[in-house]
Amino acid sequence: MNSQNASNFKANSLEKSTRLRVKLIMKYIIHCYLMMVKEGKTYSFSEKGKLKKEDFLRNGLVNDYLSQKPNKDYFKNHISDEPKFEIFFQKEELQEYEIGGVKQEDFIDISVKDSILSSLSGEISNDEIRLAVECKRVKNNNDYLEYTKDIQKFADRPYTTFRLPYEAQIAFIENEQLNPAIVSKEICLILEKSQSIQTTQNLIPIKIHDNFEASYHSSHKRNHSENIEFSITHLFFNYFEVVV
Repeated sequence: MNSQNASNFKANSLEKSTRLRVKLIMKYIIHCYLMMVKEGKTYSFSEKGKLKKEDFLRNGLVNDYLSQKPNKDYFKNHISDEPKFEIFFQKEELQEYEIGGVKQEDFIDISVKDSILSSLSGEISNDEIRLAVECKRVKNNNDYLEYTKDIQKFADRPYTTFRLPYEAQIAFIENEQLNPAIVSKEICLILEKSQSIQTTQNLIPIKIHDNFEASYHSSHKRNHSENIEFSITHLFFNYFEVVV
């Protein structure tokens, strides 16, 4: 998003409506995770084939839950404030960014397209609007740094198409010795020491879904476009009983 678009977005009443849409999308993702847990769904890495483990888990969440029509109907009728509009999820969608005049590729783990979101932001951009969700497995201390690399990416990459000042991340916690409180604390420690990520609000708990406590919010600044601020919604899912 260029600085002019960002300024218009911030000053416009669309900002409040867009923030609500992002929250509703996050609530739906949590709803699908809670459904997975209730159903006792499991994923065995012995069945992943040549897929990376992270992609295997991401695909399961998207294919088996987020993109299922009955679940999307639930979103329209029980979560969304506008039931006639649709929501779509795409894996590994390509977006371009440019550094030093050189175009480069970035693949979004889960790209979310919401027809209301597009119509809201359409007044300031002709680009198709999507919310980017990045996913990471968390099993040990090394994975905290890998998780923050996505935050670094959000901060560093000047995308060639419109980018919302909202991002999202999902952690698949596969170690039963860990929990969302531990994970969020360790990520906060890395961000506090970082010289390349400008954090204006470290991770704090937020309430999105009545039956889920592991959602967090943080705010940072882009390392380009006049240091425009953006926010991240973090969802920490316990996967140690999901992964076989």
